[in-house]
Amino acid sequence: MVLPGHLGGGYLAAKALLSLLHPAFSAAKINLLLIIGTLAGEFPDIDLIRAYCAGKSSREYKDEDHRNYFTHTPFIWLLISLLVIFFGYVISSSFTRYIGLMILAGSWSHLLLDSIEYGVMWLWPFSKKRYSLIKKIPEANITARPGTIRAHLQFVEGAYLHTWTFWAELAITFVAIIVFFNS
Repeated sequence: MVLPGHLGGGYLAAKALLSLLHPAFSAAKINLLLIIGTLAGEFPDIDLIRAYCAGKSSREYKDEDHRNYFTHTPFIWLLISLLVIFFGYVISSSFTRYIGLMILAGSWSHLLLDSIEYGVMWLWPFSKKRYSLIKKIPEANITARPGTIRAHLQFVEGAYLHTWTFWAELAITFVAIIVFFNS
């Protein structure tokens, strides 16, 4: 999944969690929590910065799927979220605890969406096996240097538009837009 779907998924997860928990915060704080949850929907892809920088450098870039990095594991995002929630308890801030919940909701929405076809290491650190609902991903003929915008565009045109993930992303993005404008 790419940026629009992950942001939409993060927004929907944050919105659902806030609707369930009904926190008593100002509209500005609720909006800030929604922004954090939305952005957290993209947080596991932070490893793409490393891949992009490696692709732009003169060093050889090891063409490796970024979903094999620890940033694409539920354990890491659970740990980060729990640390933020714990910090919220230490400083007696319910708002900080909600930030931790938004990070968890958004990041795990990302991992759930990546689990459609690409797989996520749900049992990491005990196993590096990636779990997905669908096992077959179309191959893309990528001739550009890995980590570049051109390589990403070749992937999108050559393979991504032919996956179930693309259609899920499209649906999630439209639902998020509808929910946003009806809130």
